Amino acid sequence: MSLTKNFVSVLLLGVVVTILAWVVGLLVPVFIIYNSLAVVFVVLDLFVTPNPKKIQVFRNKETHLYFKTDNQIPLTVKNKSGSRIKVELKDESLRHFNFLSSNMWHTIEPGSTTEFSYDVMPTKRGSFDTKYVYVRVTGILGLCVKHAKIPCPTRFKVYPNVRDLSKFRLMVQQSRKLPQGDKSLRLFGSGAEFESLRTYVEGDDYRKINWSATARENKLIVNQYQPERDQPVYIMLDTGRPMSYMVNGFKKLDYAINAAIILTDIVNQQGDKAGLLVFESEVHAHIKPGQGAAHRNNVLEALYHVEDTKNTANYGAAFKALNEKQKRRSLVFIFTDFEIIDEADDLIANIKHIKRRHMPIVVFIKNEELAQMATQENPDTIYNKTLQSVAEEFHKERQSVVSKLNAMGIATIVTEAENFAISAVNKYLQSLVI
Repeated sequence: MSLTKNFVSVLLLGVVVTILAWVVGLLVPVFIIYNSLAVVFVVLDLFVTPNPKKIQVFRNKETHLYFKTDNQIPLTVKNKSGSRIKVELKDESLRHFNFLSSNMWHTIEPGSTTEFSYDVMPTKRGSFDTKYVYVRVTGILGLCVKHAKIPCPTRFKVYPNVRDLSKFRLMVQQSRKLPQGDKSLRLFGSGAEFESLRTYVEGDDYRKINWSATARENKLIVNQYQPERDQPVYIMLDTGRPMSYMVNGFKKLDYAINAAIILTDIVNQQGDKAGLLVFESEVHAHIKPGQGAAHRNNVLEALYHVEDTKNTANYGAAFKALNEKQKRRSLVFIFTDFEIIDEADDLIANIKHIKRRHMPIVVFIKNEELAQMATQENPDTIYNKTLQSVAEEFHKERQSVVSKLNAMGIATIVTEAENFAISAVNKYLQSLVI
């Protein structure tokens, strides 16, 4: 129990009354009577005010929230007492939750139910458990406040922010001029099933030239192939040390996880199957290629609590695991990065093992700060000159890694962090031709 500002006001008024009583010579009796009445009314307020345990607080056992965006957390309160009461709620404090605003003070009629809510911004993905809700009931007379700690166990699951999935779906439909579910798409260069003949155009693979048809038509004719339906598209997600670095207030891993979920959704929308493999020094999660809302939810459940580590990616083990788990030829997006050249050399040395069977695409986040340091004009201090020299060297190393991968016939994407998802989706769509 605690006393309210109203009671403090009553005491301040008592000071004024006591001074006036002293002036007229009635200090002692007025002081005793006034303070006795104040105590009586406080006791009366305690007596007539319902016990906070007369209210019931409930909500979902699991509440889904989204990472680094505004989320509203609702609570439902029922007044089981016979009196009209003023109730204030406060949820158990959680690390990694930034409080934004609240609507947690209401007057509730007897026997009725009222909705409370507050807004938070989670700064970390994962699961967070709370056990109690703290309740304050203001006295009927407004002189005291009763407190209680009510059990209300809840698990908050903070997911990657995928609220924009519908926006991506609409963009894809509009840009591809395809109604949802129309699978008149083809994966360029990957099919083994002959579909038709067409005239050669610049850029076509010369190995697809049909020499018999070319001799007959007296112009270059190429075979056009159609892949099997339900093309598998794998997403390999590196959670090692280089993915732990911050870019624009987010970790690289956060950008990669968002991109993995969005790409999975778009792949499914186009009628293909999306699979997932999470790795660093070892493989931590694998979801075989699939489709549908249930499959997308499985991917979301596998990714929402994934955290970066201080380990270095073991590409050899990860690629071996992919080959063992996925026999069918697949398009493979590898979301990864490196900070030292040895890590990149390990990627280059091992990626040939999946290139024989699959079509890998390596996706890096552009190091914009590094590029700016490497290209700054006329650095004014020895420190800045040294920093520029180191940045130039590392920038060239990164470009060299991309060039080596391209020379091996492996597609690469180097993109700004905020465009990570869009770039991956566009690369997937570019592999499709009408």
